[in-house]
Amino acid sequence: MTRQRGRAPRGQRCVASVPHGHWKSTTFIAGLRHDAITAPLVLDGPMNGAAFLAYIQTCLCPTLQPGDIVVADNLSCHKVPGVRAAIEAAGAVPRCSTYRHIHQI
Repeated sequence: MTRQRGRAPRGQRCVASVPHGHWKSTTFIAGLRHDAITAPLVLDGPMNGAAFLAYIQTCLCPTLQPGDIVVADNLSCHKVPGVRAAIEAAGAVPRCSTYRHIHQI
């Protein structure tokens, strides 16, 4: 975030250059187990449905074992068709991360 205020000698303007219009985001996603992080991935840019589906199919599913639980929040890219099927095909159980489900686990 860019500072909006600054200090200058009395009677003089505070002038400084700030970056604008060139914001970039980096996305980090990984699987979390009780003893390790699995399937880490860094993307240059935001997460979208196609990128999330590719991550699930190529990175996460090969590390899943039957009976694993995959917890995802309510982000729209988590609801892309094919994500649930890929997780279930690996033998894992997809879950939504509301408090109701967390207390049941």
